[in-house]
Amino acid sequence: MKHVSRRRSSELKHRPSPTVNHLLAHTPALVMRLASATDLPSLLDSFGSAATTLGFPHYVISRVMRSRPNCPRRTTIEMIGAHYPQEWVQYYQGRNYASTDPVHRAAFIQSTPYRWHDIAGMSKAERRLLDEAKEAGLPGGLSIPVHQADGSVVLFNLSGPLHSVNDAIRSRIACLISTQFHCELHRLSQMPRHRASLLLTPCQTVCLTWVARGKTSKEIAEILGRSPYTVDYHVGKATEALNICGRTAAAVYAAVQGIIKP
Repeated sequence: MKHVSRRRSSELKHRPSPTVNHLLAHTPALVMRLASATDLPSLLDSFGSAATTLGFPHYVISRVMRSRPNCPRRTTIEMIGAHYPQEWVQYYQGRNYASTDPVHRAAFIQSTPYRWHDIAGMSKAERRLLDEAKEAGLPGGLSIPVHQADGSVVLFNLSGPLHSVNDAIRSRIACLISTQFHCELHRLSQMPRHRASLLLTPCQTVCLTWVARGKTSKEIAEILGRSPYTVDYHVGKATEALNICGRTAAAVYAAVQGIIKP
């Protein structure tokens, strides 16, 4: 009887919690929703829903690039989709934290998911950045890097409470949906582009192309010999035509669809 009781006790100890069972039961539906996306907005919406289900209310998906070794170190971010506290985003951009962020540094070293607090060899500046992120409402994070042939990394950053970050099952499912997102992003980029390209005027296409290259409205105006107001007008009309909120998101979508060539 003691042997049976111990075995049952061990089974109960290792039995997944109802929450984990719930996640595992719903994982196929999360993946299929990503696979059913017809455009970038619906793909991002599906990913955001999946992240929330996993206990990560905040996420950022970006393409991270580094300057060549013989150049001054610089990290460039091409935003694909984000749901972070707006105050933190503005503060982060204002401090030019992209090159200081230890999460980005680790992305070029790691090939599997990693937790932010596990990143080795952090400097004082890097630790301070993560402490400030906590104060801004990002208590912990999990990152999934997907390395590209050109040396860049498509990085999935999921942020939420530590119990979500530290849960092994959530981490594995997060890796699964991130990989699926990457596959679907590639699928959408191969879809017919002619119809989509008809949505934008030549001026809108040119302005959005320069947005994708990281230029501000003032810089684009100087390049094109127009006023910043005119540039903002064309970019605004382009986002309306593509039915996407935000100039950066519109530029990424247009690039994915082949409407523009950054």
